[in-house]
Formats: sequence, structure tokens, C-alpha cells
Amino acid sequence: MSRNTQIISSISRKAKLNITSFIFILFIIISIIVSINPIVTMISKRNQIASLENELNIARKENIELLALEKSLYSNEMIKQEALKQFNIAETEDKIVYNVNEIDKLKRESGSDSIQNEEKAIYSNNNLWENLKILYYKEINNMDN
Repeated sequence: MSRNTQIISSISRKAKLNITSFIFILFIIISIIVSINPIVTMISKRNQIASLENELNIARKENIELLALEKSLYSNEMIKQEALKQFNIAETEDKIVYNVNEIDKLKRESGSDSIQNEEKAIYSNNNLWENLKILYYKEINNMDN
């Protein structure tokens, strides 16, 4: 009996084809929707990379300019000019005329808080101007006397 019975499907062949094509199209649509988000993030990351590369190029140009400036500062002429400008030093050929106020000279000689006796003055690691005053009073002022 089992050989003679034939099971007839309740769904027609055309309906099966339509259901299969619908599932296939639905799968394609879902895969497109899911792949849009990575594509959008990839495009935004590419734009970020382009802007960061632009900033990197600008920074490299500035770095090259600063390196050129640094190299020019190592020349003897630039070192001499910078020293003259920073420490108000004159060149050896220039004459220096000092106009010292007598009251100011008496104050310095009488002993201010910052400058001690010429023999007792001690150089400090963190006070450049005080060290320059000590140098002046120890070395330069002694040469005048």
C-alpha cells in the first residue's frame, strides 16, 4: 500500500518558487542594510585620516622650519648677536660709558640684603641675576679699585 500512495503537496510549484525568491530578495535587502553601517563608518574614518594627515603635514612643515631656525642659531654670528641682545653686552670695539648714581653706589657698598661682602658672597644655582651681581662685585669692581 505504501508503494501505491502518492503524497500531493499542498503548495504549488509556482508558490514555492515565489516563496524562495522572496526569501532570497529579503536576504539580499537585509545584507545591504547591515553592510551600510560599516561603509558609513569606513568613509568617516577615511575623512578623519585625511584631516589628520593634513595636520601631520602642517606640523612637519613647522618642524622643518624650526629645525632650519635652530641650525641657523648655531652659527657663531647668531650666538654672538643673541648674547649681546640678552645680556646687554657690547662688542669689544664699542666703548661703554657708565653713569652711576652716587646714592645707588653708596647703597650697594653699605651692604644690601641681596649682596653680601665681596669675600662672603656665594653663587646660587637658581638666581641668575644675583649671580651676575656677585660676579660684578667680585671680579669687575675689584679691577676698578
